[in-house]
Amino acid sequence: MGLMRATVRVCVVSLVASSLFSGSAEALKPKEATGQGNKKGKQIYEQSCLFCHGVNGKGDGPAAFFNAAYMAPRPTDFTVGSFKFRSTPSGELPMDQDLFRTVTRGVPGYMPSFRSLTEQERWSVISYIKTFYPGFQKEKPESIPLTVSPVPSTPESIERGRMAYFESGCQGCHGDDADGEGTLARAKELMDQSGLPIRPGDLTSRSSLKNGSAPQDLYRSIMTGLDGTPHPSFLGQYTNKEEEIWHLVNYLLSLSE
Repeated sequence: MGLMRATVRVCVVSLVASSLFSGSAEALKPKEATGQGNKKGKQIYEQSCLFCHGVNGKGDGPAAFFNAAYMAPRPTDFTVGSFKFRSTPSGELPMDQDLFRTVTRGVPGYMPSFRSLTEQERWSVISYIKTFYPGFQKEKPESIPLTVSPVPSTPESIERGRMAYFESGCQGCHGDDADGEGTLARAKELMDQSGLPIRPGDLTSRSSLKNGSAPQDLYRSIMTGLDGTPHPSFLGQYTNKEEEIWHLVNYLLSLSE
């Protein structure tokens, strides 16, 4: 009986890991888009991405300058190898599945979803985007390990998550009420990697959760951080205490119910 429970737990963690870091079943097996496929990716990029990300992928397309006072977040500069939305440790490149998830879903309030493209078209444009940064040809990024399955949202879990929120110092940026009005935000001390002012997300509104608002999305954001922004990775802080992150996730989601 004990062996059966252990086997079931391993299966649950494996299933959660696949959904947490791949984003969707269709993204589990990247399709190489070389040759004619890469030519198609360039064509799609020029039709759908260039306006924001620029001709050479530097994030300097015409739309970047429509943002008043050039406030962050600006479109991603693909040439520097820094990506916010990843399942990999901070400072590392995203996996192909991470890029596929972002292209498919979009970024609420900033980048539209490209679900209208076929799966192969999405892989083609991802292959083309990767040509802007040589590191993609050399590095083989890997997702962070997932060792603990999600924790059910209960009043007790939410309270533990609220305590973790303050113990981790989240209120400094996001505020005591998680509305994005922390002391650092009010002092306008927060900058992105380009030196542009950036504001913390209002965690009481799910539309402000740019990396997704599902529990696994928040878990991923907390664990990996958002590179290029002041949002750090909490992987080191919660090593061997990953369950606490699920409590924190439950608390954050409870704020916008």
